[in-house]
Amino acid sequence: MGTEYTTGGSVPLEFVTRDGLFGLRRHNMANSPILKGERFSEEKTKQIAEQFFRDGFVHIPGVLTDAEVTALREKSDELFADPQLMERTNPDLADVRYIQMGAHAESGETLPFVLRNTIELDPIFRDMLLREPILSLAEAIVGENCKFCGQNVLRNLPGLSIDTWHVDGSVHFPVTEEMPRHDPRLRMPVMWFTVQMALNDIDTLEEGPTQYVRGSHYSGRHPNNQENPEFEGNKPVSIFCKAGDIYLQDPQCWHRGAPNLSNKTRYIIQSQYAAYWAYWRFSLCNGVPVPEEVLQDGDDRLMSLLGRPRVSDLN
Repeated sequence: MGTEYTTGGSVPLEFVTRDGLFGLRRHNMANSPILKGERFSEEKTKQIAEQFFRDGFVHIPGVLTDAEVTALREKSDELFADPQLMERTNPDLADVRYIQMGAHAESGETLPFVLRNTIELDPIFRDMLLREPILSLAEAIVGENCKFCGQNVLRNLPGLSIDTWHVDGSVHFPVTEEMPRHDPRLRMPVMWFTVQMALNDIDTLEEGPTQYVRGSHYSGRHPNNQENPEFEGNKPVSIFCKAGDIYLQDPQCWHRGAPNLSNKTRYIIQSQYAAYWAYWRFSLCNGVPVPEEVLQDGDDRLMSLLGRPRVSDLN
């Protein structure tokens, strides 16, 4: 089955591409705290991709350096503490708010939780998109012409977590009640996936590790139990990791962040990459320009179909 990598890591800007991945990078990357990095060998990349396709997740230790981890964590804290960013919104983005709030599990207090739209906020996050071996792993999973489709920072203060078992979005390939699962001979299609990057050590269950149910991306269903989900005998696996470790996540694999019951803050940066065809179909194909004054006088259903808000709805 191959090697198992799972154990339970203001300067001018230019618009650049790398194998079809678009992004902003600083002219002088020598000034960036994010390294260029190196690809894994072709054999190791293939082994990691095969494990991802089989299990729905894979843990890869020791990818980011201590300096990179510190820089990312400090920049995240700086942005979370920005009162103007706390109030900032953009109705044209999928995530309207730049800082998503969360409720403390016991007190109900509303606290800053998820930093959204990060590549707009600082070059360090844009640089992360091209960091190796992360990008070449993305290419191995969703194709060489892969596209950016999201990036966030989760900062789980004690008592904050997304602890319900779920798949991201919806079940992409649901099965009927008569079908126990998808045929294991299939390689389940991956339209997009997430690279999770730990910015602190997560050594115990109380510290809120990400948990997965191995192989559940073949279920064609939502998680079957919120207390003890199980798929063909596979029970939840916790990703105990060190700062700088990374782990790759199929959005259809059942997962959650275990409750953070410790006195530590958990930091995870997430980058999402999409297959080119999915980006083309679900993004570019909806970019046909229509004069705004025409749309504002249009039918409500047309506006909804095109995903365009009315100006009056934004006020």
